[in-house]
Amino acid sequence: MVDVLITEKNNFDIIGTKTWIGGTENEQFGLFWDKNHENGNIEMLKKYNMEVKYTETNSSIIGLSCTEKNPFIREFWFFIGVETNENSNNKIFEKYRINAYKWAIFKNNGNDFNALMECEMYAWKYWHLEKSKYIHDNGPEMEVYFNENKIEYWLPIKEIKNTQEWNDNINKIRSMFTG
Repeated sequence: MVDVLITEKNNFDIIGTKTWIGGTENEQFGLFWDKNHENGNIEMLKKYNMEVKYTETNSSIIGLSCTEKNPFIREFWFFIGVETNENSNNKIFEKYRINAYKWAIFKNNGNDFNALMECEMYAWKYWHLEKSKYIHDNGPEMEVYFNENKIEYWLPIKEIKNTQEWNDNINKIRSMFTG
């Protein structure tokens, strides 16, 4: 069961490694995660995260989809990273600033691909279409992973201003799933 929390967060920085996601082939994400587990980047990143006393996400690792340009076009840079206040990581990892947003946080038990997909599908196919007074705020989308058995999917949101804006948003979301 997916729970939803609406909250505001301050801006924060992550460091990580990135790849280009060119379309709707979800296996690209898994291959990138696998590569970064195998080459030791995930464990190295987690060490930077352990040095931070307070974070906005309280996560162990983050998957970040850079959808700021247009969240309805599913081609973007994807980071695997951690929150940090570390300024010098010997240029191993790239730094990325996440601006302050209001977030819809979709929470689920589990920390695997299926739990994440359940959050994402709930967000896009149910919450956005049927329950929400919010639309995507053209910011990054995040997969937030924890040491315990839970996952969160974060969407930057803003309130809908009028009926036309809501209708345009609904049509864009539907077109994502119908091609």
